[in-house]
Amino acid sequence: MEFKDNLRILAEAIERESVLIHRSALIDGYKELFKLNTIGVGKFVKKAAELGGKKGAITLKERYEVSTDKLTEALDLLTIIAESSRLITFLEYSIENMEIYVEGSILVEAIPQSKKPVCEPMAGFFAGFLSELLQAKYSVEEISCQAQGKEKCIFKIKKER
Repeated sequence: MEFKDNLRILAEAIERESVLIHRSALIDGYKELFKLNTIGVGKFVKKAAELGGKKGAITLKERYEVSTDKLTEALDLLTIIAESSRLITFLEYSIENMEIYVEGSILVEAIPQSKKPVCEPMAGFFAGFLSELLQAKYSVEEISCQAQGKEKCIFKIKKER
């Protein structure tokens, strides 16, 4: 299947599979979860987001026959998903640096100032999606965050062996 066909199918899948959740409910919920981060809840939230990313990729593969073995194409698909979800404003990536750059994260909207990155759940989603779609183990870690006063949130992608 051509990559352009994958993009058309992805747009249809987003329409069929997405659920409307009020933005303020997500923001308020994350504010409360973030408060529990000091007792280790953040790891569970990231793991849950990773499972969500895997489930999304499984749905695309099984129900819509979307597939790729190229990291660039997987990241293009992830860009469409992330931007169309309205959970972020903008996503771009660098294959050379193995990084994803995000602006306008809803998680930063919830926690606008922090000494540590606040978008680790997003990193979990990215890792789960890439690992499942590409059938290879990927880890993703947020290394810089707009909540820390940075220009963009930066996520480092690592292909595990």
